[in-house]
Amino acid sequence: MPFFDASGFAAGFAHPLLAPAHLLSLIGLGLLAGGASLRARLAIMAAFALGLAGGLGAIASGMGETPANDMLFVAAGVCGATAALGMPVAVWLAAPAAIIVGCAVGLDSPPDAVSLREAVWTLIGTGCGAVAALALMTGAAALIRWAGRPIALQVAGSWLAAIAVLVLALRWRA
Repeated sequence: MPFFDASGFAAGFAHPLLAPAHLLSLIGLGLLAGGASLRARLAIMAAFALGLAGGLGAIASGMGETPANDMLFVAAGVCGATAALGMPVAVWLAAPAAIIVGCAVGLDSPPDAVSLREAVWTLIGTGCGAVAALALMTGAAALIRWAGRPIALQVAGSWLAAIAVLVLALRWRA
């Protein structure tokens, strides 16, 4: 993120929106959650926050490199393809997906900090930024669906799935 010169909480807060894998997976999960009832949306967001806390805790404890970045693109593709179907998704299916996405976002967010204090604030900022971004994506999707434009969500889901598949194909072509 060379164009964004921040550290600590601000860098962490912006990270989920500046990392392509994070942004795509949050958009996909938001598309899924936006088609659900309010109670289901809250459950999905709580599941995401739980997974995110676990992933951030694991990365804070010194866990090494993981394939979390690829997992985020896989999750974005699956969520996008599911949203493209245009059918509401049951909470028992969306909540585990939210936990996986949250955990992968956390595992793929090692802080670039020199001091321990700055690293902790960066991780806290990442947690807050990811939850806020998912809330915005979910709210936007719910508003679009409420306005009677569900086809827009299906188109967005199909494009999201296509982007994720193309990125993974380019990464795994070796």
